[in-house]
Amino acid sequence: MILYVVRHGKTVWNLEHRVQGTTDIELCEEGRVAAKELSDEVKHLHVDVVISSPLSRARETAKILIGDTLPINTDDRIKERDWGLNEGMLLDEVDRWDCWDVILNTNVQNVERIQDFMSRVSEFLEEIKVRYENQKVLVVTHSAVVRVIHYLLGTIPEDGNLSRITIPNLRIIEYEVK
Repeated sequence: MILYVVRHGKTVWNLEHRVQGTTDIELCEEGRVAAKELSDEVKHLHVDVVISSPLSRARETAKILIGDTLPINTDDRIKERDWGLNEGMLLDEVDRWDCWDVILNTNVQNVERIQDFMSRVSEFLEEIKVRYENQKVLVVTHSAVVRVIHYLLGTIPEDGNLSRITIPNLRIIEYEVK
């Protein structure tokens, strides 16, 4: 399977540098314009299947990227991580990096535990790997999900901290999944 993973377009909360988890925030105009610009590149990928998070910012991005060419399937397992009491706060007000440590596996501020989050994303990956074995799959989701996919298909850092990579909006990341 060829897996293309894209983080949704920008939202107002992205622009304001707010923690954005399961709160359902729509794309801002900048996010819509940037998604439209990426849609030509996506058309050249010739994907067979599109799967999106059910949150509106991901679904709208998927719709802009593929138009009416394919149905958009949604899956709750690739919903953004629940950031608990941190949702909506400014990023610099929150010490969220401990929440990315798989060894600590904390749920301070009612944040979804990283190992639970990784399990649901892993379950999603295992299922689509079998279901779409010889196909090209486009997944439109969120930064935390993309980060976990990256580490599940690669290697987890020795110190257990998954906060090492940055996931920009609307960047196509390609994986060959066997």
